[in-house]
Amino acid sequence: MKIIYFLFIILFSLTLLTQNAIAQSDEDPEIMFNLAKEHFVNGDYNEAITIYDNILEIAPNNISTLKMKGIAQSNLDQHTSSLKQFFKILQYKPNDVISLTGMGVGFGNLGEYKESMAYFEKASNVKPNSIIINNYKEFINKVISKYPYTPTEKPKELEQITSIPEWIKNNAKWWSRTQISDQDFAKGLEYLVQRDIIQIPENQSSKGTSESELPSWLRKNAGWWSQGLLSDDEFFKSIQWLIDNEFIIVNVENNSQKSQEELDQEFYLFEKYLRDVSNNIVKEKRYIEYANPSQDVIKKFLRDYVKWNFEEEAKMAQDKFPDPTYQIENEVYIYHYKIFINEQPPGLPLDHTSTLKNSFEFWEEQKLIDKLDQDARVKFEITNLKYEANVWITWVVRNIGEGVLGHAHLGKGVVEVTLGDYNCDGSFQLYDINSVEKIMTHELGHSLGKEHTISKNDIMYPSFTPSYAYCLLS
Repeated sequence: MKIIYFLFIILFSLTLLTQNAIAQSDEDPEIMFNLAKEHFVNGDYNEAITIYDNILEIAPNNISTLKMKGIAQSNLDQHTSSLKQFFKILQYKPNDVISLTGMGVGFGNLGEYKESMAYFEKASNVKPNSIIINNYKEFINKVISKYPYTPTEKPKELEQITSIPEWIKNNAKWWSRTQISDQDFAKGLEYLVQRDIIQIPENQSSKGTSESELPSWLRKNAGWWSQGLLSDDEFFKSIQWLIDNEFIIVNVENNSQKSQEELDQEFYLFEKYLRDVSNNIVKEKRYIEYANPSQDVIKKFLRDYVKWNFEEEAKMAQDKFPDPTYQIENEVYIYHYKIFINEQPPGLPLDHTSTLKNSFEFWEEQKLIDKLDQDARVKFEITNLKYEANVWITWVVRNIGEGVLGHAHLGKGVVEVTLGDYNCDGSFQLYDINSVEKIMTHELGHSLGKEHTISKNDIMYPSFTPSYAYCLLS
């Protein structure tokens, strides 16, 4: 199955955060940026960072460059350095999804899991349907439950920058008990919007708080949220609904920009916090399970390559596999396939085995025509005996060919599906569950004798662009 690669990097604009003019240089920043991009997508991160640094000498607050440098440093395991780049971006653009997610990844890689989850929650609030963010949240939640630790104390001034003030939750509690007015409660919500904790629609007018009565169901939500019984993500969704429907109209015109001195002080406090985190890691001998499992999966695979290399199995001729049995019911040939399933590579955080049920059901529901032009259907049965299986299924992380997502013998034999590639940001990145399931369903079709089609809507169409489970640039 061939793949058409699209690198979803929409960051390659050079818009400055400030209005300062760029000094003339012998080097064109845009040309430099494109050269750095070439190194980046090839995994040559150090070379890319050198060029990013040169660009930042010309334009110190360039968002695109800071972002790409941060991701490159993250991929090099330079986590504190990466966090500094993302923090600078968030000082100007508090709702930048990639930077919020990058902060979550960075703190996860330092073992500061609760701080990591706080950033993932905020990223999820901005982009609630992101598969990547939800994968990270699920992974970090599992780690928190397995490895208790003492969170590093954050400077109070920095806490105010990155978290919701306690008085906001007090307002929510009092409003849920009708102890303060709708307008007083709405002012607290305005505070959240003005600081980009909650986003306001771009086309909404900014004239102040609406006089419409707030819906009563929100009181219950507000009370639960103030008690920690409802997540920020869920509560903010209800607030966003109020903003979208103009129950709350927010005045953001007076939200003044921070001075450079204030920004520098914030950054100083953040660097101090990172030093405290690093010291605690050493003192506690903290166990760290890295936030992006893709890297652990490929490392474990390469350490035990022989065990997980199914290349020799794939070379087996399909005639060495037994033919599926069949029976005839109402003039329809029912073919019975026995399937042997190899175990997944170690450290894989995504359960692809369970999605096989969907792939099996898809083909069992299809009306097929066998090679003798007879009406046919298939039934699958899983077996633990390799010698009696008509099809061997396995997931691999080895390279099975340039642009190839899977491999299958036609009619019976070996089915291979690759779990990731190096085409998102130059490092190995796992595909998400839905992508792997679609590839598996396609390759399983080949094992039933199906060939490629020219219809783009058909599962047997030969080209597919997978999505990634953890790649920040996907």
